[in-house]
Amino acid sequence: MPTYSGNFASWLRDEVSRFDASVPLDAAWLPPSSWYNDRRFYELERDTVFRNNWLVAARADQVRKRGDYVAGSITGEPHVIVRNEDGQLNAFFNVCRHHAAQVMSGAGCTESLVCPYHGWTYGLDGRLLRAPELGAVRDFDRGAFGLVPMSVESWCDLLFISMARTPSPLSPQLTELAQRLRAMQIDNLQFVARRTYRLACNWKVYVDNYLDGGYHVGYLHRGLAAQLDMDSYQTEVFDRYSIQSGAGAGTDGAGGSDFAERIGDRVLYAWLYPNLMINRYGPMMDTNWVIPHGHDETEVIFDYYFTPETARDAEFVEKSLAASDIVQKEDVDICESVQKGLGSSSYDRGRYSVKREQGELHFHRLLAEDFRAAF
Repeated sequence: MPTYSGNFASWLRDEVSRFDASVPLDAAWLPPSSWYNDRRFYELERDTVFRNNWLVAARADQVRKRGDYVAGSITGEPHVIVRNEDGQLNAFFNVCRHHAAQVMSGAGCTESLVCPYHGWTYGLDGRLLRAPELGAVRDFDRGAFGLVPMSVESWCDLLFISMARTPSPLSPQLTELAQRLRAMQIDNLQFVARRTYRLACNWKVYVDNYLDGGYHVGYLHRGLAAQLDMDSYQTEVFDRYSIQSGAGAGTDGAGGSDFAERIGDRVLYAWLYPNLMINRYGPMMDTNWVIPHGHDETEVIFDYYFTPETARDAEFVEKSLAASDIVQKEDVDICESVQKGLGSSSYDRGRYSVKREQGELHFHRLLAEDFRAAF
């Protein structure tokens, strides 16, 4: 981890300390606006939050057989996940050891990992197999020039990577959540569609919106609100994740933009620190992967899953995706509005809703813990 010093470190330390993670919800203040609108915090997050935690990177179905791979990038760190000859998952920094070009792009199936720049070729286990025209180079240890590995773990048919040197195993941290999701028959769901949204806001604005305990639903998402029993809505906080859940309202949503068959009789909205949401409801599930692209630009990738029966019902799928899209666009608009407000000289810090926003406070406490580890 980089060491922060001088005026840069002093300013960051002061701004981090303005959020007191020790006080209870009814006495707590939100983090200052600098956490959201200053690019120096984004630099700090790259070195702490995103380097030292497990990050979702792919679906397990994308890397099922030998040679299957999927490449991506999170906060400027390119990665590639591949299944090797023995059926094991490997993950690497997707950076050629010659001139730093990204070796693989997109997803597919391959016999080896070949850099498109100068043809350096790596095995599915990351070993350097071929370095063209380097025969005359002195003191070249081919064995020391393999792709740099990352940790990779599969959980609930999602693939996670970690850039930390010795991360704690992921699955034991999520035992209770896995049990609840499997009780809701997630193993019977199949991937159907992906949708991507770009937002002109800080990634934490989007996460805060998700974690406000349904506070905004009745005001912003009236179609969705008609399908939820908000009196039953609750938030549970665990070590590295939180769960929001409640009952469906069972109404037909007349005049709204959602419908009871999509939401069903029970909803579960899980958030995994730092940037993954899993939403299980009715015959569906969607995952939301929140990817920062700077201090004021965010991409959110939605993957939608359906039961086999509803996946074959094209009309139901189309109607469900359209209803979800309305909710997402409402969130895009409000998150971009919040980002503009965070840049106003009139705003510094707000307060939490004691009834609703315990999940949001939990998120901010985890952030503060990671931030303080840098000093």
